Amino acid sequence: MKHVMLDAYGTEEQQSSDMMHINNLLNKLTYNLGLDPVAPPVLIPYYYGSVKEDVGITAYVFLKGGHLTIHTFPIRGCYFVDCLSQNDFDDKDFYQMFLKKLPFDEEKSTYQVSERKLVGKKIMEYTPKVDFGPHYMMQIKASKVPSMDDMFDFLETIVPGIGMDEITRASVIKDSMVKTEWLSAIIIIAQSHIALHYSYETGSIYADVFSCAPFDYTVLDKEFSVLGSIEASELIPRGTKHLYRIKDREEVQELLADTKWQKVVKKEGK
Repeated sequence: MKHVMLDAYGTEEQQSSDMMHINNLLNKLTYNLGLDPVAPPVLIPYYYGSVKEDVGITAYVFLKGGHLTIHTFPIRGCYFVDCLSQNDFDDKDFYQMFLKKLPFDEEKSTYQVSERKLVGKKIMEYTPKVDFGPHYMMQIKASKVPSMDDMFDFLETIVPGIGMDEITRASVIKDSMVKTEWLSAIIIIAQSHIALHYSYETGSIYADVFSCAPFDYTVLDKEFSVLGSIEASELIPRGTKHLYRIKDREEVQELLADTKWQKVVKKEGK
């Protein structure tokens, strides 16, 4: 499984608000890189949240055994991409296509590529006031073969259970009616998305909880244990340069007054 994550800053508001542009980008990306989409892109405009700076577009594509998502924040001048695929693909071309079609400031942005080989439990340092949100990934040995109803009901239940806000109902899809290899599900939340991918071959579930807002990730192991035994998990911070996009300037000054955050800013070259 290949996993790439792009935290893009310094983006243009007009392009990241253009649903047709994002739809075309996702179609070209999945076709050109051979990502095996099993359904066309789904785009959800989000313009009714309690925080006006958080308006934008969320879009996702179900891939065979994975997903491609993008969450744009036009007013904040940033967007976040998450791609999990069972196919190996050229991650450099992936990066360049976003850089060309949805330009961002390379110095302010981050790009991570991994083979998604989770081992044990790995928790990277996460600081809610500086990072935009945590991304928690799990590999779960399913206690039984889940049905489409099982996946749907789990996602519908866990969102309020961990204090998040549901934007869409859960979507569940099989990758093929002839020879099904994967059962996938996703739900879009105000804070980003929660996705599940069950492999009929290995009996494992690959789970992702990506949030653009802080939350208590320590409850996730217990919540997800109803699906089976958690074999491995990892937490990484996303939007680690979000400090410079905070609209509340008084909060920024408070953070900068702390010597610990001064080191962070100095390290980032600000």
